[in-house]
Amino acid sequence: MTRIFNPWPSSLLLSLIISVHAINNRHSHGSGLATPKIDTHSHIYPDFYRQAVIAAGWTPGPDGNPAPPNWTLEAHLSFMDHNNIEKSYVSCSSPGTFLDPEDLAAGILLTQQFNNFTADLKRQHPNRIGFFASLPLPSVPDALNEIDRALALDADGFVFLSNYYGLYHGDPRLEPVYERLNQRGAVLFIHPTTPCPRNAPDVSGTSRLDYVAPLMNVFSAPTLEFIFDTTRTVADLILSGTAAAHANLKWIVPHCGGALPSVLDRFLRISSILGAKPGSDRPAVPYNITTAVALMNRQFWFDLAGFSMQDQIWNMKRLFGSDKFTYGSDVPFTAYSAAVALTGDMNATLPQLFSKHEIEMIFRGNALKLLSK
Repeated sequence: MTRIFNPWPSSLLLSLIISVHAINNRHSHGSGLATPKIDTHSHIYPDFYRQAVIAAGWTPGPDGNPAPPNWTLEAHLSFMDHNNIEKSYVSCSSPGTFLDPEDLAAGILLTQQFNNFTADLKRQHPNRIGFFASLPLPSVPDALNEIDRALALDADGFVFLSNYYGLYHGDPRLEPVYERLNQRGAVLFIHPTTPCPRNAPDVSGTSRLDYVAPLMNVFSAPTLEFIFDTTRTVADLILSGTAAAHANLKWIVPHCGGALPSVLDRFLRISSILGAKPGSDRPAVPYNITTAVALMNRQFWFDLAGFSMQDQIWNMKRLFGSDKFTYGSDVPFTAYSAAVALTGDMNATLPQLFSKHEIEMIFRGNALKLLSK
């Protein structure tokens, strides 16, 4: 396999690349590089953003990671060429653009700077780059202003972190944001971040990790909490009735749905029995597995970024058709070399579940339909 630039030369990621290549080498189905793709889950990490993240105290890397990724447009386009990716929809990953809960002005400024940067990338490469705009949440009034500004910049959708300092996606305070986006039939790409309980102190940076979840002193957030916080916020969207109330919105859920295929039936059944807690700020809408899956088949898609082929995709296939999945690389947080190898893993596994035409739709066609304007 041709080796390309690896932007994260740490021993941890070198081990990751080696293990992924070992998985890939066990398959005889080819690398999948020849199949045209549209990537709905990729990121950029420009220098101004790297500096802002470090200044906010996220060291040595964001979310407990060992280092920040190294990103350049040239490396990103080279990866796309090597992996036969026609178009890459880029976004800001965790910890997002509102890095200090006590500094509203800085959050607004960085959000605008990031959106301007991605809009410029799209203007320079209109057939290759699209972007999901960030919003300066949890400030709802400023988010409403940025929605209009981002749409004027030709944003293809919006990235929503799984929570904003404890503001989860079913929170009624987000209603004005959803209403504005629902009017535009927007695509919302969910990206996980570190969880946040209601009583967590308003601190930024790595010191925040001590307050937000058990075992954060042991594992970086992507190991456990990213998957669980994705699942938590999607459950909130469903059980609160938020998704159903905004029928024009379309969500992309990362990492093959997180833990959803394992826990969906459980939280639906228990919620239908217990409902919402007394005094809750939102209702618990009763769903069963049939009605919830029907809702998600109307309004939710799932990218295949990460290690989704060994177990998750098999369980998700029981619930959703091939038209609900999209290709995702998660570069540069997944090293470019590892993302190429993971594509090979997809190419080995997907034929066991889907037809050739369905696989072509997963790699390209579903995203094309979802994101066509």
